[in-house]
Parts: sequence; structure tokens; C-alpha cells
Amino acid sequence: MASKIITALFRPEEFFGELSKEEAAFAVPFGIVIIYSILSAVAGYQMAALMAPMYDVALEEYGGVIAIFGAIGGFVGGIIVWIVAAVLFYLVSMAFHGEGSMKKVLEAVGYGMAPLIAAAGIGIAYLAMVADQVVAPVIRDIMDTTVAEEAVEAFMNQPVMADFTLLQTFLSVVFMIWAANIWYYGIRHARKLKARDAGITVIIPVVLYLIIVIASYGVF
Repeated sequence: MASKIITALFRPEEFFGELSKEEAAFAVPFGIVIIYSILSAVAGYQMAALMAPMYDVALEEYGGVIAIFGAIGGFVGGIIVWIVAAVLFYLVSMAFHGEGSMKKVLEAVGYGMAPLIAAAGIGIAYLAMVADQVVAPVIRDIMDTTVAEEAVEAFMNQPVMADFTLLQTFLSVVFMIWAANIWYYGIRHARKLKARDAGITVIIPVVLYLIIVIASYGVF
């Protein structure tokens, strides 16, 4: 498993050229997706646990529930990323008369998510180191949406969380570009596309994703 992942990370053209001769196999790519989803769950739990004290007054004793939902959302989100990315690549490649199966696309996308594991891991480690510096404003009336929004904004704008946001944006861009490089070769071979067509197929969804991520973090 490790040797396959290393080859996919650093020699994707060679790796997917050989993989295209075989039937789709999901053991390794699904394992990558599960690891990424678990780390996403940890990240979701971390963030929800840090924000939970904000609701201690309005929602007594529900802090643990909020953190658990954060973890569930993170895990499910990891699986959704895999499926949605594969569907988008498959649909866009149809415009270029791609011939490979959806199974091969799912396989390629799974391998391409390996760099995202590193991004998630770094984010988790950083947040764990600065967690004791985070201050959560208390929301006393959850029905007052204006107060709630101001509290969340204050939480995210405090220096430690602002730094975390910048780090997350940087990690998202850098490691997504790495993933996109892997997907380029994976989709090219999985769907039997020309180089230009494979590039367009991957670039369109990835650029849209990065725009959404950067906008959601409010960096610019």
C-alpha cells in the first residue's frame, strides 16, 4: 500500500500508466479516503469543541453533542469530497468523449486525495498546539441571531484563529494543487483523454473549489 501511494504522489504519470492496464481496485484508494475522513472528523471535533463553550449558557450540557456532530460532519464530508470530485471529473470529461468507467475515476480520485491527508494532519497539529490560547465568547441568547453572528465573528477574528485561517488557506491551496497534479494523470488515463482535455477536466472543478475555500475563509 505504502509503495503505491508513494509512486502515485511522486511519479503519477508512471503510476497511472501502469494502473490503467488493470481493473479498478478500491482497497488502497478507499483506505486513503477513510484516513482523510478520519482526520477530517478529528478536525471537525477540534473546531466544534473550541466553539462549544460559546453555547454553554444558551444550551446547557450540549457542548459534547456539538463536538460529536462536528466530528460526524467532518467524516461524512471527507467521503463526499471523494464522490463529488469523481462525479465532476467524469461529467466534465464527457465533453471530451472520455471512455473510461466511473470506477476507474473513483479509483484515481482516491489516490489523488493522499496529499490532503498531510494538509489535514498539519491543521490538526497546529490547532492542538494553540487551543489553550483560544477564547470563546459566550452566547447567552441563541435566538438573537445578531448577537450569535457577532460572537462567531469575534471568535474567528481573534489573532490565534486568524492565524489558523491563514494557515488553512495556505494548506488548502498548496496541497490541492498537488492533488490536482495527481488527478490530472489519473483522469487522463482513467478516461483515455488527451493531455489538454485532461487538464481542463481537472482544472475547472479544482479552481472553483479553491475560490470557494478562499472566499469562505475570508482571506481576501
